[in-house]
Amino acid sequence: MQSLRYVIAAIALGGIAVWVSENWFWFMPPPGMNAFEFSIAWLAYSLAAACALSAVIWTGVRGWPAAFLGGAMLGYLAEGVIVGTMYEGFPLQLVWTPLAWHGLMTGGVVLALPRAGFSPARLALIWAVFGLFGAYWGQYWTFERVGLPDPVALAVYVGGLAGVVVIGHLVLDWLHDLPKPPIWVLCIAPFLMFMLWWYQIIAAFVPTMLAFPALMALLVWAMWRLGKVATGPDLGVPGGWTHGLFLIAPVIAVVLAPLGWAQGWGTLESNWVTALGWGLASLAALGRMIWRAARV
Repeated sequence: MQSLRYVIAAIALGGIAVWVSENWFWFMPPPGMNAFEFSIAWLAYSLAAACALSAVIWTGVRGWPAAFLGGAMLGYLAEGVIVGTMYEGFPLQLVWTPLAWHGLMTGGVVLALPRAGFSPARLALIWAVFGLFGAYWGQYWTFERVGLPDPVALAVYVGGLAGVVVIGHLVLDWLHDLPKPPIWVLCIAPFLMFMLWWYQIIAAFVPTMLAFPALMALLVWAMWRLGKVATGPDLGVPGGWTHGLFLIAPVIAVVLAPLGWAQGWGTLESNWVTALGWGLASLAALGRMIWRAARV
């Protein structure tokens, strides 16, 4: 039963991650995107989420540190193993996007904040601001894509599929606390990821690929140290119906982003501002985690 709960939790976390780390990031629906491709991406993120979940369960870390460090681990697995883009802009790519987007935005914001016990009014405000950010971020993609997306496709890709985030949180509410499967179950996903990384090492080794195990070791060490003083509920405070307030963000973004495209706001080059702001914030968060871990 605990092993099944673990799989369900990983799938729920993978659903949250795939929307934030793929749909929200790319914003404009890619050509030919379909339900099968989305399902494959969800499966890949669920595998990465299972690795992070295993680390969280094993180390006992809780709260925002678990969400942020687990999100960072998911990011390094996604960018360093599943697609390998982490090594292309080395070392800047170690921060953007694995730490800044996956760790801080996916884990620290979209996963952690709805479970932090905020009032509905404050959550609504948070998601409204997040939606404004999404509309601003979306202006960048006029540089990368030829033509603007169909409004219906945009609404489905960014707005409709955001429902997986709400469902994912409701599933975590239903689980109530972290599963406690046997240790061998916790090792399956990390072993698969390690074997994939090892295959890539053998197939096309570059020295920068050694950053991956070093980063994994750092994150697990910080989780383990912080787990010694962890307090609070495993999965945060259940949100119930307030998880639906998250949909405010994609609705605002879907409405405002096309208005910006029509006005030619793509010249804002929001990618640099976003990368710099979220990158520095994520480095500060990681530095604080390491400092706290070292002082335990």
